[in-house]
Amino acid sequence: MVLRRLLLLFLIAGMILSTGTTLQASEKKKNSAITWLSFSEAVAKAKKENKMVVVDFYTDWCGWCKVMDEKTYGHKDVIDFASKKLVMSKVDAESDEKTSFKGQELTYRQLARAFGVRGYPTTVFISPKGEFLTSVSGYIPADQFLPILEFLSERHYENMTFEKFMEKRNSDDKTE
Repeated sequence: MVLRRLLLLFLIAGMILSTGTTLQASEKKKNSAITWLSFSEAVAKAKKENKMVVVDFYTDWCGWCKVMDEKTYGHKDVIDFASKKLVMSKVDAESDEKTSFKGQELTYRQLARAFGVRGYPTTVFISPKGEFLTSVSGYIPADQFLPILEFLSERHYENMTFEKFMEKRNSDDKTE
């Protein structure tokens, strides 16, 4: 009987300690993570701050969405870039939650269809004026995502193709 109580105490103490460590880790992650806004908040903030909106269309069951959250959106360089130059929105593409865009009230499900989202994750890029720029379907590793963010947010597409941008970027990297 005493042995069972001791064992139970050790189990409870272990769970409390482990929960505390998990809470500290998740708190640390929150402090160094991307700030996600609702779609309508993101569009309004982007217009006000003259920044591009990046919309992550995901579903709860999507494995690659979780990988992108962890490896791409959780990457320090992506977090730093996003916090300075972008407005980020995360949209559950199967949600019936309502939002508004360009004077229309839509569910997130309808919004995803309106942007042509057919698979997950899909990343949609919207100009500060609320204009659709482009979208990329599937998982994008952080090292490939950053050049896309730079190309679009710094409006290089107005003067050159993405291929030319990458050539220039790579040659600049070699001269440094």
